[in-house]
Amino acid sequence: MRVDHEKREIVCSVGDLVHESTYRRIGVERGDGFRRMWIGQDIHTKRAEQRTGEDANYRAEVHVVHRTQAGAWTVTITGRIDGLSIDKAAKTVTIEEVKSIHFDLELEALYRSDKLQRHLLQLLLYSYFLSSQPDFEGFTFIPQLVLIDLISGDAKTIDAEFDRDRIIETLNERLERLIGDLETALALRVAKRAFADTLTFPFAEMRAGQQEMVSAVARTVYQKEALLVSAPTGIGKTMAVLYPAVKQALKLGKKLFFLTSKTMQQDAAVEALQALNDGSFRVLRIRAKQKMCAHTEIICHEDFCPYAARYSDKMQRTDLLNHLVTSFSYFDPQITFEMAKSNEVCPFEVSLELIEQADVIVCDYNYIFDPYVGLKAYQQESDYGDCVLVVDEAHNLVDRGRGYYSPELHEEQFERIRQHLATRNCWLEGAEELLEVLRDHFHTLAESLGEDPAVKQSLCEPDRELFLEQRTEWERLVMYYIGWKIENRIVETDDPLIDFYFKLVKVANLMTEKGDEFAHLIERTNEGLKFKVFCKDPSRFLGRIFESAHATVALSATLEPFDFYRKLLGFPSDRTTELALPSPFPRANRKIVVISEVDTSYKKRADSYDRIADNVASIAEAGEGNFLALFPSYAFLREISERMPPIHKHVMVQRTDMTDYERNAMLDILRERSRKGNLIMAVSGGMYAEGIDYRGDMLSGVMVIGPALPQVSFEQELLRQYYDEQYGSGFEFAYLIPGMTRVVQSAGRVIRSETDIGIIALLCRRFTQQTYTQFFPADWYEESPRELISKKPASEIREFFEAKLTPQLRLV
Repeated sequence: MRVDHEKREIVCSVGDLVHESTYRRIGVERGDGFRRMWIGQDIHTKRAEQRTGEDANYRAEVHVVHRTQAGAWTVTITGRIDGLSIDKAAKTVTIEEVKSIHFDLELEALYRSDKLQRHLLQLLLYSYFLSSQPDFEGFTFIPQLVLIDLISGDAKTIDAEFDRDRIIETLNERLERLIGDLETALALRVAKRAFADTLTFPFAEMRAGQQEMVSAVARTVYQKEALLVSAPTGIGKTMAVLYPAVKQALKLGKKLFFLTSKTMQQDAAVEALQALNDGSFRVLRIRAKQKMCAHTEIICHEDFCPYAARYSDKMQRTDLLNHLVTSFSYFDPQITFEMAKSNEVCPFEVSLELIEQADVIVCDYNYIFDPYVGLKAYQQESDYGDCVLVVDEAHNLVDRGRGYYSPELHEEQFERIRQHLATRNCWLEGAEELLEVLRDHFHTLAESLGEDPAVKQSLCEPDRELFLEQRTEWERLVMYYIGWKIENRIVETDDPLIDFYFKLVKVANLMTEKGDEFAHLIERTNEGLKFKVFCKDPSRFLGRIFESAHATVALSATLEPFDFYRKLLGFPSDRTTELALPSPFPRANRKIVVISEVDTSYKKRADSYDRIADNVASIAEAGEGNFLALFPSYAFLREISERMPPIHKHVMVQRTDMTDYERNAMLDILRERSRKGNLIMAVSGGMYAEGIDYRGDMLSGVMVIGPALPQVSFEQELLRQYYDEQYGSGFEFAYLIPGMTRVVQSAGRVIRSETDIGIIALLCRRFTQQTYTQFFPADWYEESPRELISKKPASEIREFFEAKLTPQLRLV
């Protein structure tokens, strides 16, 4: 729906009027879920072909526009009629609204639900719009709701009564409520705009660089542009971006999304927003679905989950949404969870309901960028024109974006499906044959691997039509299968057939994508063959979102070189500007050393393991407080941790299988004031290396072991080749920039305020080479990066701390 408050104009769809007072629906039942599936589209196509063959006057997918006046507002209503037959001789107009549903699962419930009334209203509104056109004066209108079974294709027709006066009355009532809501929203918008005019920076002074950020962000949002901000850690980027972004978004009536790659980044955003908010605007933080599930198992279906059952009815009866909106300006996920659970409604769905009520939403990247997880209200037309997007730690979006468009299928899933169905005595006609066709195709693709067992991956050319046909056929089976599970009361969180189906859909959906951005891979694994659609460049898809957004601000301590991120994230070149800010903190408070005596390159690192362990130990002992040592991989980390000599500090090692509690416990230990201190050994690019605000004296030093280049692999080499062909910068784009981004991110953990004192140690001979040092921030050295090379790093670090840490500053 588009609203111009100045001109008093509304452009809305028939759906906006039909669904005006309904709450969300749960799981597969949400909205017209089945119809959005490919099988539903196939049914609509076949219905149109059948009716066209039967009736020469029949037309499918007929667009209709109706304009009317409602008080001071001009309303334009648009819609699309599924089927229309005009018989001029008989002066009759037959209008069809086609709905594809699962008869066994939905038909009986449909007859007694308000959903049927919504379908009929949609049909009658289309009929009325046509009847208002001069060409149809004197015609008889025959509205028909056609229900088609997803499984059998059988059709049932419900004739609707065309009562023109009653339809006009219903339409006017809907428009009156809609305009009433808009007038209320306008009053709120005026109040928020007034608040925005008075909103000031919440601190007495701005840090160096913050004023430049504030001005640049305000200009970007006002002028509907995009901005890339590269600013050092500790400058106060979060507040310097949110203050002007909130101010401008409230003035313009836009919704602000603050998007993060890690949950801990959201803490800083919420803290900043609470400092800005006196209750005049609403902030929502969306927590992951798994953490918002109130049931014992995540099964989003009203037949299996009491929090999904009668969700819409319970939301209406309890008036929970209104209670939350009138009681809180910050929708804390824990409070939402507790209140939703106490009213026996799904907490996650309630949090999604609050999106429309919120002015600022803090959430993960997925909710905007993932095509299968994102917020469908905004994704349906790929239009984010009413949204301002702030992308935090935006350097992480490149890899995340690739992942969104790189689905895979495993051969071992086929056998799991067979066993799963056999143990449950469920027979799906055609399932075995479909699996066999897919298995045969995998083995045909595997011929590209050759006879050499050492060759694990290769490019292949899949039969695209085969995957599209599999998608349609499996959708029919899945519909039957879901009905069988409901009928037999089978509740499972881990269902290999459903898991396979959703992965197949993702693969099949990308079979229609053409372009050099995609490669198709077949891989030989211990569990069998694996087929993967590999997205080398997600910029086309991410760029569509940035292009449609009102404005976008991407920020990070490492968004340089700007050309790299602008290209790989798909920012529009004609309306994207950049801002790079130096560190505002005293250089004298920081000591940087490069240790060139060790070599962390893959082929030579084993020879340096002992020396690296000795250096890590001696540097950690050279100063009081806590130190962080970061490694390119868990394997490398393990090799060094096993060789560490005894030290006085408490040593903690990051593991791949750590729980949230264990990860946070390590941070809690760092917060304890201790003369002895701690040493955390972790991986570059992980949670301890990015996104955590090590405030005060939480961290005295960080060691970065190696440039953290991505590991050489078949896929990484495909990226190198692609970037060579597209930009002539294969090694830089595929390896060098991602690796050095991690290094600079890691180094930024130490100095985060004007009073912080700490050291940065870079361990590897490659940190002396211009290929790598070109990515060092300019404020790391006076004239040349070679100034940083140290022959006695532990001694120099000890002397630095002794000179800087006066008795008054020492830890006790």
